[in-house]
Amino acid sequence: MIFLIMTLVVGITSFAQTKFRELSWEKAVETAKQEGKMVFVDFYADWCGPCKMMAKDVFPQKQVGDYFNAKFVCLKLNAEKEGRVLAKRFRVTAYPTFVVVDTDGKVRAELKGAMDADKFLAKLDEALNPNYAPDELAARYAGGERTPDLVNRYALYLMEQRKEEEGFKVVNDYYASLTEVQRLESQNSFLFTRYTLDLSDEKSGFMVDHRDEFDASVRELIHEKVEKLYHTELGRYFSGYMFRDGAYKEENYQALKRKIQELGLVEKNKYEPMFRLIEGRLKKDDAAFLKLCKENVGELSDVGRNLLIMNITRLIQTEDQVILREMAEFVRANLSMLPPAIISFAGRMLDGIEEKIRK
Repeated sequence: MIFLIMTLVVGITSFAQTKFRELSWEKAVETAKQEGKMVFVDFYADWCGPCKMMAKDVFPQKQVGDYFNAKFVCLKLNAEKEGRVLAKRFRVTAYPTFVVVDTDGKVRAELKGAMDADKFLAKLDEALNPNYAPDELAARYAGGERTPDLVNRYALYLMEQRKEEEGFKVVNDYYASLTEVQRLESQNSFLFTRYTLDLSDEKSGFMVDHRDEFDASVRELIHEKVEKLYHTELGRYFSGYMFRDGAYKEENYQALKRKIQELGLVEKNKYEPMFRLIEGRLKKDDAAFLKLCKENVGELSDVGRNLLIMNITRLIQTEDQVILREMAEFVRANLSMLPPAIISFAGRMLDGIEEKIRK
């Protein structure tokens, strides 16, 4: 009886899992022809964390196994070992990369990165839609089609292929072709929420100036994007990048500060202590600035505190033993409030500070 139960459990588990076969490429294509399927290849690397997540959490799921076993002959190849030649053939440069190839050798779909099961199946299903195949997208675009859906999909495909310049040209040419009224339509919100990356972008200026005029269905997303862009820009000053790169200009900083105040973002994001520290770094010596950090760290948001700790050695670049010791104490005093990933970073940073102290 126990043997029967174990047999049933093993059988169910096997059925539920994605069936990866140990076949050569030629044999996989031949088998796919015989079974009326396509070939699916999971290109991974031993050191790749997202690859391991997909193997552990996604491919064993029944819904995934049912979908893949019905449609594909599945191969799992280490792109740095036995799958190296095939990975080069399909121009695999990131892991995991998932490629679907038909029996004529044509790539029908390509996905990159880890995702949950539902998103994985949805994206693959969509990618396999003949209207969304890479060649079809390119042909439709070349033929003059400029629907929001096509522009979004084609630009995203180009960027996933690391053709960012081409992708942004598609986006920006489409944006330039629209009237102001069309830009505010919900169907075109992707231009701002997905493809507007910083405040120097022309699309950013339009979005900020017209933030309350967008279609109501996307207005909240637009406001969130505006807030994120200003937080990112202020972070460049707060983290010390602008000072260390020699890019700081007082008039630009003051204009940024005024706009943040105008948008009502100061209190919500606890920006006042950030302003004090940015301006303090400009005016104070290292010892006085470190004292200012200690006085203001408790008033920062969690994000602001994390940013300050992560960049303290950029903000204070010194060989002074007294200041170095105080920096180390400052970082240690705040470790308990940091998330795990930043604690790890801060630990390595502490090692660097203490190495300087030992010298």
